[in-house]
Amino acid sequence: MNSMRNTSPFLLAAALVASCGPYSITSRTGAYKNADEAAARTMSPCPEGLIDDGEDNNGQVRKVDGRGGYWFTFADTEGTTVAPKGDFVMGEGGANGSAYAGVMKGKVATSGDSLYVGLGFKLTESGVPYDASKAKGVSFWARAKGEAVVRFKTPDVNTEPSGGVCDDCYNDFGMDIALTDEWQHFTVPFELMRQQDGWGNPRPPAVAKDKLFAIQWQYSKPGSEFEIAIDDVELVGCVQ
Repeated sequence: MNSMRNTSPFLLAAALVASCGPYSITSRTGAYKNADEAAARTMSPCPEGLIDDGEDNNGQVRKVDGRGGYWFTFADTEGTTVAPKGDFVMGEGGANGSAYAGVMKGKVATSGDSLYVGLGFKLTESGVPYDASKAKGVSFWARAKGEAVVRFKTPDVNTEPSGGVCDDCYNDFGMDIALTDEWQHFTVPFELMRQQDGWGNPRPPAVAKDKLFAIQWQYSKPGSEFEIAIDDVELVGCVQ
């Protein structure tokens, strides 16, 4: 579905305190240069901010506040495999003992010009962009079988082809996160998201959070088998 370049920015890992209250970002030592600034942040869940927890097991995000898009997977054309394909089926076993989560499994091709695989969801059922301007970020739970560096990203009007703006598309604003076998909580502030270096047109100063098309998690280590799970995705830090 997406055509991504296999470039690697500085690692931005934001492993969060697992709590039900305000979310305070902590980072692994040396994880990214904004660590001191990010550690001081706290973000509470937005009213009606839960996008999806997977518990209805229908492959669609919650139909709340104009949202309602569907989960999907995508992969390169170099031989990378991914499941599920087509109609998305939630995986069993979510965060905090819940029943379901968004899960993708497969193997990245060993070589090729652009290797990638990912899962995500459109924010709206109609496919038009969603206005998340009241929120300051996105939080979610994630794990991987083994360890994996995954790029969390938010296609917007300037990077998604259907936005009608970009001529070198798909360099979405995002952040690289480090996953392990254990479920971890992550919060990614919109203002700390960056595009990857060296490509993409246009290159605006910040993500257009008032015109977001989707939320995605992308993996691209050549030749590696993967199993990545995402749960309890929500908007946080809303300005009332």
